[in-house]
Amino acid sequence: MPVKTDSTTPAAPRRRGRPPRIDADGIVAAALDLGLHSFSLDDIADRLGVSTPALYRHVDGRDDIVRRAALAVILDLEPELAGRHRWDDWLRAWASGIRDRLGAVGEEVLEAVRTQVGSDALRIADHGLRLLTDAGLVPADAAYTLWLALRVACTAGPATEPSVTGPLALVERETPPSSTMADAIESVAVVGGTDSWRFDLDVLVAGIESRLDC
Repeated sequence: MPVKTDSTTPAAPRRRGRPPRIDADGIVAAALDLGLHSFSLDDIADRLGVSTPALYRHVDGRDDIVRRAALAVILDLEPELAGRHRWDDWLRAWASGIRDRLGAVGEEVLEAVRTQVGSDALRIADHGLRLLTDAGLVPADAAYTLWLALRVACTAGPATEPSVTGPLALVERETPPSSTMADAIESVAVVGGTDSWRFDLDVLVAGIESRLDC
């Protein structure tokens, strides 16, 4: 005979759903969405619907996330770089792509590259090395060229913040009206050159061309 129950009988406990599934790639994607210069681990955890400690099962912390994100961004450049067959075109695309995407965390990216570089990123760099050596550079100079381009890109600052705006404002406050420096400031203002990035790249490429002509 079935057991009769009344309305006061406690209901069976509801089964909890599975916790959100996360992995290192998802964490990196969240960091890129939030902005590499401003994200926090708490922000990522909130975005993914997990606790902050849960992230540490997949990454070692903020520096590790920035390193992984930097390598992911470099890999994203591969299709564009693979289609470049002149060393100067490749070098400009390499440096500009890194500056545009990673300039806001350039110093962290340099540290990441110094400590750990993935084989995929090396494969992309190998294409640039071959273009430079085919043009006439010895292998050591070709390697120095890629490292120089990376350093220039990472120290130029974010593309959204023109590189010489801050220094110009400082010099304008401290420089007498009649001086060579004042003339230089006025000239920069006339051409609207608050971002020296194009100049930086032109000098870099011209320097390599001069070595090829030797």
